[in-house]
Amino acid sequence: MMGETETMLKIFLAEDEIVMREGIRNNIAWQEEGFEFVGEASDGELAYPMIQKLKPDILITDIRMPFMDGLELSRIVKQELPDTSILILSGYGEFDYAKEAISIGVEDYLLKPVTSAQLLEAIRRIAEKIYGRRGRQEETKNEKEQKTLTKRRLFRHIVSGEHSFSEVLKEAREQEIELAAERYNVLMLQLFFEDGTETFYEKDEAFEDHMEQFFAYGSSVICAKLSCGEYHLVLKEENGVTLEQLKNAIEQELEIYLCGENKIDYAAVYGIPVTRFSEIKKCYEEANLLFAKRYSLEKNKITEQVKKIENEMETKETLDLGELNVSGIDRRQVEQFLYTGRKEEVSGFVDDYFRKISNGSLQSVLLRQYVLMDLYVSAVSVLEKSGYTSENLLEQYKDAQKMEIFLGTAGQAREYIKNLFGAVIELREQGMERRYDNLIQHAKAYIEDNYNHEDISLNMVASEVNLSSSHFSTVFGQETGVTFVEYLTKVRMDKAKQLLRTTGTKTTEIAFEVGFRDAHYFSNLFKKTQGCTPREYRNRSDRPEQEQEKL
Repeated sequence: MMGETETMLKIFLAEDEIVMREGIRNNIAWQEEGFEFVGEASDGELAYPMIQKLKPDILITDIRMPFMDGLELSRIVKQELPDTSILILSGYGEFDYAKEAISIGVEDYLLKPVTSAQLLEAIRRIAEKIYGRRGRQEETKNEKEQKTLTKRRLFRHIVSGEHSFSEVLKEAREQEIELAAERYNVLMLQLFFEDGTETFYEKDEAFEDHMEQFFAYGSSVICAKLSCGEYHLVLKEENGVTLEQLKNAIEQELEIYLCGENKIDYAAVYGIPVTRFSEIKKCYEEANLLFAKRYSLEKNKITEQVKKIENEMETKETLDLGELNVSGIDRRQVEQFLYTGRKEEVSGFVDDYFRKISNGSLQSVLLRQYVLMDLYVSAVSVLEKSGYTSENLLEQYKDAQKMEIFLGTAGQAREYIKNLFGAVIELREQGMERRYDNLIQHAKAYIEDNYNHEDISLNMVASEVNLSSSHFSTVFGQETGVTFVEYLTKVRMDKAKQLLRTTGTKTTEIAFEVGFRDAHYFSNLFKKTQGCTPREYRNRSDRPEQEQEKL
């Protein structure tokens, strides 16, 4: 748990006059005032490395110091630590100093001699600005997370065909997106990573962050992330920007980002354009049939669908495997599917894979056994990298090691692989669900223990559960249905209501106890989320139930 001082704003002092430095350090009751005095230095050159390490919230610095003066120190600190607020002290009243300090971004400028009361008043003013900025930043972060969730919901409503145009149009306009367009199309994208370890998710997060602004290409692209490495987009032809131009721009961006330093392979499918909103569902379904073959499509290009795809699932009992096409056996392709594919795609993938490696009628049981063994090894390899063993596979699919009973016909062999791959994907998904469930419980417990600390943040909780902030934000939203800020705010408001009901503590003190330094901001947020002020809530709680019902 965080210590008491971690909720306080940190103060650092750079002052060459030892009497002045000791007076500032010793004559203000820093902790009683809600601050932590973290360090001091006699000049800017000594102060700078200490400031880099301590990262103070407020820097108090004299202008005239040897080696590195206060203006130069302020300039460097603002470049390296832009969130650090700076208060300059000076015995010189020249306007040029104040003018330069303002240009650097200094918060306040006091002329010596200065009393402890004057200094403390200036620091309080700066602290109020800091708390105000942090409150606005939290609101902005909350708005961003909420926007991501609502846009993902909008995408599902567009392609599902389960909602009328007027319903979806209204939902889109609430997000400032105009759905009417001359033509529509879909683009589906799959990233391929080397393995299924944590770097898999980190690389995907980095890609998502990089492409976030691009996928928001005005309102012409509506993007949804279906799973790790899988993105589906609806493209709209509007404002003179054609569908082909959008596709080409996306392809160029993928070439720059993925095929450059990052060296991440991808496969993408571009559907057949439609002119009516009601046709998007069919466009999406048709393109999805081709996208199901993404593991065997040409890599690092967008494959255009040139005709409607019919379901090519074979109905005959045996496959014409013929002489084995060894060059068609691609273990990497199989592993990529097992890492990122969905269970409903197993049948199509297996049929397509078997067709690719066969030329005629494979009568040899030995060659059939070779193919099955190779696919079995790939499946076990994926399981082991995902934290499972072959014993786990047997628990999920009891016939996994009874390969010999499925060698009678090509159809039996194919059925065996479908069951095997289905079991692997189920284990992968179960593991992810358990991992996320444990992770969310851990995060909630951490929030419950630390909600009263003003500096608790999404980044802090993400670090606690060992995820990057963007990945944690996505997972938390998907698993709980609310953003991190919404959840934290609810916890704090519930605690505040409890204190209002059961104690006579002042509202300003309750604000502090539930993690808010700014009581005014707390009161506004309370009214926004609870529909009344803290005072009104307390008055209601103090009345008998019969009176409350009349309100």
